[in-house]
Amino acid sequence: MTKPTQRPIDEAIESIADLERRAENDLSGHQRWIEGVTRRIGQPRTVYGIVGFVVLWVGGNTLLHLARGPAPDPPPFFWLQGLVTLTALLMTVLILTTEHRLTQIAVLRNRLDLQINLLTERKVAKLIEMLDELRRDLPSIPTHYDPEVRELRERMDPQEAIEAIESTTIAEAEPLP
Repeated sequence: MTKPTQRPIDEAIESIADLERRAENDLSGHQRWIEGVTRRIGQPRTVYGIVGFVVLWVGGNTLLHLARGPAPDPPPFFWLQGLVTLTALLMTVLILTTEHRLTQIAVLRNRLDLQINLLTERKVAKLIEMLDELRRDLPSIPTHYDPEVRELRERMDPQEAIEAIESTTIAEAEPLP
């Protein structure tokens, strides 16, 4: 039995799903652990926990200091500052590591989008060419020259488009005299 033909939208959705499955399967144990930690840290309850910890630390050490007792970290709370700095450093590295992988997936998606767009552009150009030929072949349709149709029949050169975008971007970035 043959497999029924998929609709183009289903093929596109399946391609993106395959891309995401491959990216998930390629994760190392370390990356999976880092992303799990990042997911758990990136919750509102973490903010409440940090604020609560800092309030208890400052409040407890201040009360002990005011009571003339030995405070483990009296004001200006050097140990707390060091702990907060170390935590910020670790959180930054965790977030950057996760973001790096997500950026790699986004790059792959963008490449897939570009390939689909280029293929679509080729198909549209071919359809315009076929319609133009049909118009010329049918005696009942008046033939007239249309420069826009002639231009749309031409396939876009991706390299030429990139160069045009780059030259426009460079021209816009240069300061006016």
